[in-house]
Amino acid sequence: MKPIRILTPSLEPLGEIDSYLSLSFCRRYHSYGEFELVLNRKTGGASDIGINTLIILGQDVNKAGIIRHKEIKTNERGEEILTCKGCTLGGILQQRITIPPDGQAYDIREGSAEAVMKSYVQRNCIDIQEMAFPNLIIAPSLNRGQSIKWQSRYENLAEELEQISQFSGLGWQIRLDFNSKKWVFDTYEGRDCSVNQQNNPPVIFSPEYENVKSQEFVDSILGFANYAVVAGRGDGEGREIVMQGTTDTGIDRYVTFVDARDVENKADLTERGNVRLSELKRLYSFQAEVLVKGPFEYQKDWEVGDVVTVQNKEWSVVMDSRITEVTEIYEAGGFQLKAVFGNSLPTLSRKLKSAFKDVKTVVTS
Repeated sequence: MKPIRILTPSLEPLGEIDSYLSLSFCRRYHSYGEFELVLNRKTGGASDIGINTLIILGQDVNKAGIIRHKEIKTNERGEEILTCKGCTLGGILQQRITIPPDGQAYDIREGSAEAVMKSYVQRNCIDIQEMAFPNLIIAPSLNRGQSIKWQSRYENLAEELEQISQFSGLGWQIRLDFNSKKWVFDTYEGRDCSVNQQNNPPVIFSPEYENVKSQEFVDSILGFANYAVVAGRGDGEGREIVMQGTTDTGIDRYVTFVDARDVENKADLTERGNVRLSELKRLYSFQAEVLVKGPFEYQKDWEVGDVVTVQNKEWSVVMDSRITEVTEIYEAGGFQLKAVFGNSLPTLSRKLKSAFKDVKTVVTS
């Protein structure tokens, strides 16, 4: 088991836990992750755990989380079991919303995806005094990702970053910097390790390579759209309308309506349509338990955010897909890895948010 260090939010050490019953630690590319730690309450270091204290796995500054929930229960043997749950550091952005500048209805940003994401974090987590996180800094922008124009108004900041990330393909996280004793927000790009490129050694996950088991594959067009009718400002026949999307016709065309009354310029309606279509893509998801002793080493040959090749010839599945989620599981019986390739399956809450997205636009415009 990896040792777990316990820290204050200002990165002062509180203690260390070397023995626990289980730890599940999930990291995501497009959003923040979560963890669950289970241990005996009388274990050394357990008393140092409190709400908003930090944990870090070993020395890895990219695997840090913040405690949000703790509970103690007595089991059938009379042992007091402490269960702690929390999120990776990026979860603090769930505590903020996007506040438009004074005198403006929307906070409109234009530039590289990285610059846009960092500008929203800068404004809503640092520049606005009442919203500032004192230990948070932002890494300098390298202008990674495609050029985008984005507007936001009182949206949850973490959800807005996730949307930009999925649209642009750029990941984000908050990591620790012990030299400056700061939390650092940054974006990053995964490597292309698929078989269809020449720059990096290819990584293949397949039963034939004996590096996956407990597989699950989903190919779904439920909630899918590939053609958008985007309606801007105006009423009746005078309303601005842009239609865009696939050239497919008949049964292969899936149309969605996008209410974009909040978009000031007609030229930006196409961008809004592209964003909405990116949220309604066909779902390809491959989930599997990754065998630790396979031919490709975790965090050396592959990592969260990398594009790899996934195949199962028995299922006729071959696809190049991004690793969007990795869960590390530490238990007395050993170490397990679970990975999600491509889109993760949507939860009910995500489905409801997507279904009512345009209704919300109508109400708030």
